[in-house]
Amino acid sequence: MMLDHEREDAPRRGFLGRAVTIEAFARKYWLDAEETRRLQGQFGPTAGEIELLQAARRNGMPEE
Repeated sequence: MMLDHEREDAPRRGFLGRAVTIEAFARKYWLDAEETRRLQGQFGPTAGEIELLQAARRNGMPEE
């Protein structure tokens, strides 16, 4: 039996950073409530930190 991530047609996601909760990410980067809700809707309760940074910057988060 082959797992989903072992299939040849499974998408390659690459390195997404360590998993963090959206709430912790929002506190760390001082995101407003609207952006926090947007990220939660897009990713759920947790995601890779690099993936979150990329998504937040695409939506206008300033670079440090």
